Order: sequence, then C-alpha cells, then structure tokens
Amino acid sequence: MRPSWKRLLISTLLASAWQIPTTWSQDLTKGADIYATYCAQCHGPNLEGGQASSFMDGIWNFASGRNLQRNNIEFGIPGTQMIAWNAVLNDDQIDAVLDFILEREKEMGITPPPPAERSETEDYTLKVDVVAEGLKQPWGIEFLDERTALFTEHAGALRLMVDGEVLPEPIANTPPPAGKPNGSTFGYLDIELHPNYAENGWIYLSYIHEVGEVPPGEYNRPSSVRILRGRIRDHVWVDEGPVYDPRPEDYTLIHDHFGGRMVFDKEGYLHFSIGDRGHMLDCQNLSRPEGKFHRIHDDGRPAADNPYNSLERYGVLTSVYAYGTRNAQGFAVHPETGDIWSSEHGPMGGDELNLVQAGDNYGWPLATQGLDRDGTVQTPYKSLPGMVDPVHFWTPSPALCGIEFVTGPLFPAWKNNLLVSALKHQLIFRLELDGRKVVKEEVILKESGRVRDIKTAPDGSIYVLIDRRGMILRLTPDK
Repeated sequence: MRPSWKRLLISTLLASAWQIPTTWSQDLTKGADIYATYCAQCHGPNLEGGQASSFMDGIWNFASGRNLQRNNIEFGIPGTQMIAWNAVLNDDQIDAVLDFILEREKEMGITPPPPAERSETEDYTLKVDVVAEGLKQPWGIEFLDERTALFTEHAGALRLMVDGEVLPEPIANTPPPAGKPNGSTFGYLDIELHPNYAENGWIYLSYIHEVGEVPPGEYNRPSSVRILRGRIRDHVWVDEGPVYDPRPEDYTLIHDHFGGRMVFDKEGYLHFSIGDRGHMLDCQNLSRPEGKFHRIHDDGRPAADNPYNSLERYGVLTSVYAYGTRNAQGFAVHPETGDIWSSEHGPMGGDELNLVQAGDNYGWPLATQGLDRDGTVQTPYKSLPGMVDPVHFWTPSPALCGIEFVTGPLFPAWKNNLLVSALKHQLIFRLELDGRKVVKEEVILKESGRVRDIKTAPDGSIYVLIDRRGMILRLTPDK
C-alpha cells in the first residue's frame, strides 16, 4: 500500500529538517538498512554515537525496556532532538530497526554496567555500595529499627534485611500476590509503618488484589489496589486485617496505573494514592477511587474532615482527599512544615511534583503538560481554572517514582532537600525548595538502573531500590 500524501509531506519536511533521505522508505525492510539510512548519521554507523548518544554502553537514557524503547522511536522524545519516526517508518520497520539495534548490542556483548562506585555532586562525592542484588524487583522499604529494614518484592514477598544482609526466607503467611497465566506472580507495592510502630507493631501493605476468574479472551483477573495491616511475629505475618477494601465494582481488568504509595501525615492519618487504572475520566469522578489521593484513619475509617464527606448521599467516596491525579508513585512529608508532596507519572512529557492539599484537583486528564501515550494531544489545555498546576514538572518524562526528604546527619548541606527517583531515566534528582517552590535541581545519581524507592536509614545513609538486577544501594558521603 502506497503512503498517503500527508505522510509523504511529513517525510519530506522531516528530511529537510534532519537531512535524511526524502525517498519514501516503504521498500526498506531490513533493520540494518533502515538504521544505516535513518539512524547512523546521528547514532553512528556502528552504534558508537555522534550527534546523538551511543548505544555502546548498554544504557538507553530515556527508556528502560523494549516497549519504551519502541515508543521513543515511534513518537520521539518531547523536549529533545529525537523526532517521531512514525511519519517516515511503518510499524514493521520500527520493530525491525529496534530489533537490529538490540541484536547488535547482544552480539557485541553490551550490557548495562553496574552502578558506579562513586557519584560526584555539588556538595558531596557519594560512595555507592551495592548492599543486595538478585531480588525480585524491590518496590518499597522501611526501617524497623537501627539494624533492620523491611522491604517488598513486587513478585509478592516481604523480606527482612538485618545488618545489611537480606535474610534468605521471606516473611511467611503474607497475602497471595496476583498471578499471570505463565505462573509468575506480581503485585506487592508499598509498605508503611504506623506512627506508633514501636508500641503497636502495625505494618501497612498495599498490593494488587485479584478476584474471580480470568474472563474468556482476557489475560488478567479483575484487580484493584487493596491495603492490609498486620504484624510480624517470629518471621510470620499475623493479625492481618483490611484497612482499604475495594468495592466489587472497583475491580477492573486493566492491569495498569495502580499507584499504591502510602504515607502517614503528622496528624496520624494514612494517605494513599490510586492511579487512573486506564480509566482516565474517572479521575474527575468523585464516586470512583481511580486517580485520587485518599485519606483515612489508621484503622481504615475515612477521616471525618475529608473535603467531600457531605456529598456521601450522592455517591461520593468519603475517603477522597484530592483528585485528578494520573499515577502518583511517590509520597513524602516535609519534616518541618508537615506538607505532603507527591511525584506523578505524566503521559509523554509532564511528570509532576505536586503539593497534596484537601480538595485540590490536579487536572488529569483535562489538563496536562504532556501528550498521550500514542503521541497524540490528550488535551489542548496545560492549565485550567479551578485546577492546580504542578509545583514542578519534567519534559521528557523521567517516570518519577519514590521520593524522600533528606533529614539524616550525614548530609547537612542537603537538609530538607527532596530526593526524587526516576524509573525511565534511571536517576535521582535533588531538589532545593524555597517554601513551596523548587529553586534548584541537580542529578546526584544516574545510569544506575530504574530507581523505585528511596529511604533514609536511622544512621542517615540513603538506601535506594533499583530494578536492575534487583539491587539495593546505600549512599554515603565518601570520606
């Protein structure tokens, strides 16, 4: 099938701007030929780089995993010089050139390197120690005391780390994780300690809960975010009880955008996020849990002063504290002001840092700084009346995840700075705040792998959960 005149026009315009051949590429089918024709000028004939980055180090700076790598070729990377190639290449050609690049990396033995042992920052040289690896995608971590940390593995386990060593056996009797048809498991998200944990021992677990059977023609069972609390006694999960139990109608077949972060505020209320679950418009519907920040008592009762309690008779959920959020995966409480901050995955462009306040509407999907996932315009509005603009945003999207305020004694120059992790860009930002404004931004760790969570240990060192090789890193000033 011959290309339309619109595609030919776009192809010609791109060729003029980027000095690429104007001949329509329909006859090119081999990945090597497509790469040589369209990619080699910038990325080098042997993947060594040039005008654009090299593939020789095994690091894709704006992607992690094949789907994101393909998206970057097809739709480009907003805010960079990487154009959208879907105007020139069809789907098969995009797959072919990506397969060529990945195969060449494999043939040349190119793999992502281990994290560097040192990281230079403006104030410190960071010593980077690999504390553990080979874990099954560590997701959230909390320190129980000076010697002991508890963390989740997304595959469905609670694990203890004592004196820097991960105990071989996971905690027994924890809730069953979600499952896939191939037999693999997944679904544990965040953990959070009760503010009075030392006295009552309560541990809160958010996870993906599945019900029913897999419908014909589907791959997943209906699922939702669920929150339990329990205690650990003799390496066994005990005293389990639900804190947030979804309604039957809250379970959906879409396995995406769960959110699932939790934090206790200074008043003792539990805040948690639920992503849009692929139902974007439900983020603006107060009778649905998707796309919301929720606020409840430690036992699960909605807070009595939540902003929409008076509308319960109209079907509004009384746990809702704020709304219009796409997929918030980071929560942190400012150590002095008590303000709650959240990091959020935007679409293609427009990852956000937000200040979470009662009744605020953060706009999704009616206002956003980014494009939709397929490169189209989700909405023409970056801001709308009555909706709260982000405190800070990033384009291209780094895929923000866990965040943490620096409070420990090891980093006095960073007191109350906010550390923000990124999955896709595989780095950590350090943000200096002036009140409720970001006044400075620095990358303090990069190319380490997808950063899932950050937590300060009792001794002031910074622990980092990394997807790559299932690692836990420890950051300290290099003396």
